[in-house]
Amino acid sequence: MSKKTVSKASKNASKFLPDAHVNISRRDFVGGVLIGSGAALLSSAAPLYAGGKKPAGVYSDPWTGFGGVGDYARSNGNVAGTREAAHLIRYGYAPRLSEAAVDTGEEYDMVVVGGGFSSMGAAYNFYKKYGDSKRCLIIENHPIFGGEAKQNEFDVGGYRLYGPQGSNGFSPPFGNGGLSDEIFRAVGMPMTYTFAEEDASKTRIRTPTDSYYSMYWGEKQYDVGYFFAGAGAGKGKGKGKGWVVNPWDDNLLRTPWSPEDRASLVRAYTDKTPYYQGDDFNRWLDSMSYKDYLEKEMGLSPKVAEFLDPIVAVSNFGLSCDVISAYAASLLALPGTTPAKTPSAEQTAADRPGSSAKADLAKLPAHAPFSFPGGNTGYYRHILKYMAPDAIEGGNSFEEILNNRVNFAALDRPENPLSLRLNSTVIDVRHDGPAASADYVYVTYYTQGKSYRLKAKSVVMAIGGWVARNIVSDMPDRIREAYSEFHHGPVLVANVALNNWKFLDRLGISSARWFDGFGTFCSIRRPMKVGHSMEPYDPEKPIVMTFYVPFNFPGHGIRDQGSLGRNELLSKTYAQYETEILMQMTRMFAAAGFDARRDVAGLVLNRWGHAYISPQPGFYFGRHGAPAPKDVVKQGFGRIQFGHSELGSRMNYRNALSEGGRAATSVSSML
Repeated sequence: MSKKTVSKASKNASKFLPDAHVNISRRDFVGGVLIGSGAALLSSAAPLYAGGKKPAGVYSDPWTGFGGVGDYARSNGNVAGTREAAHLIRYGYAPRLSEAAVDTGEEYDMVVVGGGFSSMGAAYNFYKKYGDSKRCLIIENHPIFGGEAKQNEFDVGGYRLYGPQGSNGFSPPFGNGGLSDEIFRAVGMPMTYTFAEEDASKTRIRTPTDSYYSMYWGEKQYDVGYFFAGAGAGKGKGKGKGWVVNPWDDNLLRTPWSPEDRASLVRAYTDKTPYYQGDDFNRWLDSMSYKDYLEKEMGLSPKVAEFLDPIVAVSNFGLSCDVISAYAASLLALPGTTPAKTPSAEQTAADRPGSSAKADLAKLPAHAPFSFPGGNTGYYRHILKYMAPDAIEGGNSFEEILNNRVNFAALDRPENPLSLRLNSTVIDVRHDGPAASADYVYVTYYTQGKSYRLKAKSVVMAIGGWVARNIVSDMPDRIREAYSEFHHGPVLVANVALNNWKFLDRLGISSARWFDGFGTFCSIRRPMKVGHSMEPYDPEKPIVMTFYVPFNFPGHGIRDQGSLGRNELLSKTYAQYETEILMQMTRMFAAAGFDARRDVAGLVLNRWGHAYISPQPGFYFGRHGAPAPKDVVKQGFGRIQFGHSELGSRMNYRNALSEGGRAATSVSSML
């Protein structure tokens, strides 16, 4: 989009800025619905769960709420059932349940605990080595496989719409990127993708092809608005408040921040100064928090860390800059840690308005992600279909694998080389004697009110450390102590199905950030074409808006930040969150014509209490001469190995596959 077009979008947005802004308070909401002038959600036509009339789909308990439609409708994040089963472990009931376990008589060559991408990496390496000659069982506590690589589905206006529950954003292989790239090619993933065309007669908004990239990394490539609550319209030199569209076009001049804070933010994004001359730059970064690096080394205003806190939290590390290693921030190419980059200059014609929508992957920057309709669910399903062809109905076309129903009856059969056992919470894992000489590992799991035990010749714990350290009964002290250095942060991902997005088109934005109220960022995305199907891309038609909600408590210690965040995440009902999200949307978008009763078709919450590893200084390289905690855990013991993305550099599908595969290769050598 040209500067002329951007200016036009900003000018168009100004019509919906503060002079007409509707101020709405919590008092305007009663029982989860908005009342009063401007949004009559209390009418009998209200489409919202708390409003009384429910959209088509699955409704669970009041805590879990609306789950949407399709195979994933009963597994939106940490639902109440999985939460309660996990709490059996947390509150010490596992030993009693283990004593009452029924022996199934089953024996597997490998059991993988956890059903996310890590389990696929483990199963793939096992399958590659042994084919159909040995048996592997994956045990998953949720109603469907995928871990955070699951999707939310909606039926709106005759369209099937999708949103990511968690794992989202991928790039096809550009070279040899390790196990993930090997798997990508082996399972038959497409190497090129087609997205909805940007038709200038419908909208001229630049829209990302995933749900989060415009939060920071691709912010200057798309049309992003910053919202500042209150009156004043962001007029003149930006001394007022309201929407500021594409704020980096003039280096934040239109924002209400002070000149000093604006200057610090601009320098954070552009400063290439080397602040350390030694050969061990990464270790040096790992010796301090990201906040200390920004303020003590770079000399930036505290505003920079405040601005980046939610990005650090929801993008990969769960907590605030003051407790996260500066080296962790460098892994995300966050401000100050790497030379400035200009990915927009490398864009192909496919990423500009009015263009053909086919991506030339050879020219796209390697870090520019795409999104399948349901996030990385699409990649996960391809891997599973490759090893367990009957798991998903139909053939092997891209469209069939993404869209066909799961064959749940085929997932767990005695004759399967690879089986998945769902709705089963592992509560105890231990060798049948001293780990060094044991022949088997006993795995005990809990399902439907009963506990069962089976035997495995090897076990991969492809599950988060907060669970592993509580269920591996004979874990050596060295690994248990290392796990005590693992901290985790929560995230809420909410997908809001809209009947239309005309209010965004009027504002001239596809993505939004705000700095007070509920949440921090939301975005729509340009849909991917899947065979003959594609979600619409037209402001007059339905789309999914994805919200990423952090729980930041800067100033507290790392352990307390995680606990405070989880307490907030888990303490509210669906209706309470629905209220807060709709309040925030109304505050921001009502002046541009948004009406929640009319425009919102459904809302699904995905709560992830331990969404991310939160690496403190020293997590990657160790401190005071001690080895890094993750390196100790990766040693494993006996016939048990640990493989999860938190043991890699950061949590994403690539590291998950790699760590699961590494663990399986290590422990299967004992077979």
